[in-house]
This record gives sequence, C-alpha cells and structure tokens, in this order.
Amino acid sequence: MAAASTHAVKSAGRVLDIFELLGAEPEGLSAAQISTKLGIARSSTHALVQTLVARGYVRPEGPDAKRFTLGAPLVQLGLSVTDRLELRTVARPVLERLVAAWHETALLAIADGEAGDILYVDKIVSDRFGFRTDPRFDARRPPHTHSLGKALLAAAGDGLVEALADAKGLDAVTPFTIVDADALDRDLRRTRERGYATDEQEAVLGVCCVGAPIRDHTSRLVAAISLSTIREYYRPDLTGPAVRDAAIEISRAMGWDGNGERLYAPEPAAQDSLRDADVARTPASART
Repeated sequence: MAAASTHAVKSAGRVLDIFELLGAEPEGLSAAQISTKLGIARSSTHALVQTLVARGYVRPEGPDAKRFTLGAPLVQLGLSVTDRLELRTVARPVLERLVAAWHETALLAIADGEAGDILYVDKIVSDRFGFRTDPRFDARRPPHTHSLGKALLAAAGDGLVEALADAKGLDAVTPFTIVDADALDRDLRRTRERGYATDEQEAVLGVCCVGAPIRDHTSRLVAAISLSTIREYYRPDLTGPAVRDAAIEISRAMGWDGNGERLYAPEPAAQDSLRDADVARTPASART
C-alpha cells in the first residue's frame, strides 16, 4: 500500500511538472522533449501526456500533432481562481464597513460546485463583545441550514428545494434547522420579500445571522455575505437591510446592473449557476 501511495504522489508531481514546463513554452513541446527536459522515461511521459490530452488539459498542436500545449480547462481553472480573488478584493472593504457599523462578524461564502455545501472564503471577526461566532474556513455546511445558503437558494428561484431534498436530504444540524421542504419554501419566499435571509440558531446553537446573495456581470450567483452574532444581540430588522444593501453594492462592483428588486429575480444565469452546485445530481436512493 505504501508503494502504491508513493507511486501516486510521484505521478501527481510529474503532471504538475508537465504543466509548469508547458506553461513556459507557448509554442509547445513534443513528448520526447518533455521527457528529456524533465528526466522522465519516454514511456511514462507518453502515458501521462495522453491522459492529459484525453481530459483536455493538454492539447496536440502542429500539422503532425506531435507538439503539446496547455489546454482550455487549465485556463478555466485559472480564471476561476482569479474570479474568486477579485470577489474577495471587491467585497473586503464593504464587509469591513458592515463590521464597523454593526459590530458583528461578517462572512463571505461561495457554493461548492461539487458538493453543494457552502464554503467560506473570507471573514472579518468583530471582537467588541469578547466572543466569536465565525466558523472555521474548512467548515462545510448544507445550504438549507444558514442565511448564506438560504440567500442563494432564494435567489435561484423555485424548484431547488425539492431537488435539494431529493438529492441530499434536509438533515437537522440543530433543533432549529428547517427540515421540512414546504416550510423551507415558505422561508425562502419571506427572504425574497424582505431582501435578506435569516438563520435563527439553525446552524449553530446560540448563533443567529442574516444574509444576502451576490451576483456578477452575467447575473450569475457567485457568493453570499452575512452578519452573525449571538442570539441576545440579534437584530434582523436592522442588520438585514444593511446586509442586503451591502450585497447589492458588491454585486454592482462585480459588474451587475441590477437593483434591490432584481436581487432575487429568478434569472436563467442565476438558476444555472446554483444548479451547477450539484443539489440534484445524486438521487436520495443512491446516498449511503
């Protein structure tokens, strides 16, 4: 088992070496040149290159297709990282102002395209009260359990709650988690009406938050923001509109041309972006 693991790690390292080498060679290289420059056996180089070609990460070039360059999927991955960095850069000053005004913890999160969970990409912690309500960056939470996920679900339009319930279930995280699909639908309708989602101890006991979605220049749902605090200091009627307005400000900085009335409009780009987050790929009968 140890030998197999070592081999897998070595192969992964060689793939990264190929990416880095081809990244410095815009005209491309042949398999023989890759083998020579990296000191890898030609048979191993051929196998690695053909695997990468099959996945689109490397593409053959030239009349004889014997030179190889980096493929489009790598460009797409790079753009994804760039978009995420731009999102954090744009959102950070707005979140800082929210924390300064309300003395609550601000979070920025995205939907995981594989699992459909919410992933945290930035946070600003308020230390005014001497306690913290922020999750770890590596924490993963189902979208129906907190204001960030519910803001995204509400903005994506109808139909996703049923898909989410069928694919992953509406499991309880606390006694306050909404686990009934009809009740969650009603909650999302209220979110659209007032412009912000709420989490009243649904993800963490004693912690409440309000959240709103962020769109980009294509109206795609790219993230959500929230303010969280402990139950005793929870003021959704005040902080909810502030978070909604902050989400609109960040969205406009990302190129969106909408307003508060369109923040939760079921636009096709928004529905596609959240459906891509895999709320409905795995039927409930296949879950283990």
